[in-house]
Amino acid sequence: MNRLRPLSLCLTTLLVAAPVAFAHPGHDHQDRFLVTADAPAPVSTADAVTGSGDLQFRYRADLSELPEEIAKGIKKAHGGFAKTPSGEIYFGLEGTGLIRLSADLTTKTLVSTNDAMAGGALHNTTYLDRKGGMLILPDPARGRVYATRLDGEVVATLGRPEVNDYYKNLDNAYRPTDADMASDGVVYVCDGYAGRYVLTADLDDEKFFDRNFGGKVQGAGRTEGEFSTNHGVTFDPTDDTLLIADRERQWIQRVTLAGEFVEGFDTGGGDVCDVDFVDWKGERLLVAGCLKSGGGAEPGFVQILRDGKVVSTLKPKIDLGIELFQHIHNAAGVVVDGKLFVLCYGWNPGCYAVLEHVTE
Repeated sequence: MNRLRPLSLCLTTLLVAAPVAFAHPGHDHQDRFLVTADAPAPVSTADAVTGSGDLQFRYRADLSELPEEIAKGIKKAHGGFAKTPSGEIYFGLEGTGLIRLSADLTTKTLVSTNDAMAGGALHNTTYLDRKGGMLILPDPARGRVYATRLDGEVVATLGRPEVNDYYKNLDNAYRPTDADMASDGVVYVCDGYAGRYVLTADLDDEKFFDRNFGGKVQGAGRTEGEFSTNHGVTFDPTDDTLLIADRERQWIQRVTLAGEFVEGFDTGGGDVCDVDFVDWKGERLLVAGCLKSGGGAEPGFVQILRDGKVVSTLKPKIDLGIELFQHIHNAAGVVVDGKLFVLCYGWNPGCYAVLEHVTE
């Protein structure tokens, strides 16, 4: 693998040099970036923050740099963030392959470029703590869900389900967008771009069970247990439920493993793509990446929820001046050495950023 010059994707291109100051621990120098009209100079300064209350964040330019072999494909980023017990983080990048982030967020490595990982349209990534560590990566372009080892080797593939009248009709599309495994050992697959069902599967036998639930919501408004785009699914081990990101209806549905509605969380006008849990200072926060506001009036943002309520909104484009953050596809919270960070990336145009919690 070639070692190429790292790029700060949100800010770096090729024409006019402009100094921009960013504060990070132990440093008070100015970092210099090359900026073009396509990526104008950010308005961020060492004092620029986003968020509110005790959950405000600043941009970490140094941690946001990517090697060129990864940077060149970031425009298509849909891969979610799969956090491992060791602290390493993985995501799949369409047209590029499987990416690994080191636990301290400083090193980004292109792990695998095999056809399954580099082809198709890798969409969200989930870690499974089994068989030495595994990843699940749906591919909506090819209608598959891959299970891989951490080196990107594919060990199982779920193809097209044939579990109800919708999928038995081969004229109907199947485009899975996310998957997670629950405590029952069953993989729950969201067909968010086609049937809007949540499907169940056996990963070892590479087959779907007959059990499924959901389907496309009809008309305007919210319907419990049905979805506009059931874009993301996250298993919550505290109560054996699933959190389904219902994107255009701008809420998160908590359902049982049988698909029964439990409760819903409003995402404050954001078209939510997926959610992530992070434990920090004795509390459990929910981080939700929102593609855009409803109707696209505002660029994408990240919502942080406490007890099901939005308590902080992070706006990288509006508050920090990171122009390429028009669409935020996914976000995750991570803790490094006791400090809270939010990882997020934009899709089309592409951008990756690490946001650091501001402490008083």
